[in-house]
This record gives sequence, structure tokens and C-alpha cells, in this order.
Amino acid sequence: MNKPLYRLADEYLALAKAMVDQELPDEVIADTLEGASGEIEEKAWNVAAMILQFEGETDMVRAAEKRMSVRRKSLENRLEWMRQYLLSNLLATGISEVSSPEFVVKVCDCPPRAVLDDEDAIPNTFKVEETIISVRKDEVRRALLDGEIIPGAHLERGRRLSIK
Repeated sequence: MNKPLYRLADEYLALAKAMVDQELPDEVIADTLEGASGEIEEKAWNVAAMILQFEGETDMVRAAEKRMSVRRKSLENRLEWMRQYLLSNLLATGISEVSSPEFVVKVCDCPPRAVLDDEDAIPNTFKVEETIISVRKDEVRRALLDGEIIPGAHLERGRRLSIK
């Protein structure tokens, strides 16, 4: 029967606890646990191999996304250029509408928009003060590493998996 890794780990820990509770000699405990760990190591190797495979696939997808993003940006730029090209030529010729059975092209006036020529000349009634407060975490980390006690902050060391 093919057991999941978490079940193998649970069984291993239960076996280790039972052996310690029975007060068996250290050599017997070590030999028994070494034999039981083989299946866990094989399962761990298989999971690590899958992780490496998924990392490779992730890199391939990321590269494809980047290529598609570059292509999309190129198409968007061409689209914008074509819109401006058509608009400028219609304006230059004084043509405001072109009709066909598929679509109608019209030169339309946009709604008015505010253009700020000199922001300093704008009255204060139209201005808003924005305050952005952010914590410089890298400086907090350095201070904590230097032994400084900072209220509301502490160092925490996580664990990560390394597969080489």
C-alpha cells in the first residue's frame, strides 16, 4: 500500500515514542528507526523531484508570460498608433465620419479635462495634503540584529526547503 508522507511521518513518530516508552536500549531504538526511515526518505526524494519538476514548469510558464506580455505591449502600441494615424488623417482632410456595413468611424469631441499648467499657482482650496507613513523594515531588522529593543517588532526565523 502506498502511504502518503504525512502518514509515514506520523507512524515513525509513534514508533519512536513507543520504543522510548518501552525503555529499550539505544542501539535497538536506533536500528529500528533507521529501518523505518527508509520509506520516508524514498517518499521525500519523490516529493523533492516533483518540486524540482514544478519549478522548471513554473520557469517555462513565466518565460511564456513574459514573451506574451511583450507581444501584447507591441500590439497595444500598434493599435494606439493606428488610432492616432486614422484620427490625424481624418482631421487633416476634414472628414468627420466614414460609414460601411460593418462599422462607422466618427471623429468625436471628448469631454473637457483639466490641464494643470502650473501647480503652484492653483489655489489651496483645490489641494489636498496626503501623508504616507511607512515603516522601513530593513532598518528595523538591522536595529533588532544589533540588539536594540523596538516596541512592536521582533525577529523571527522561518524555515525553508533547499533542494540542490
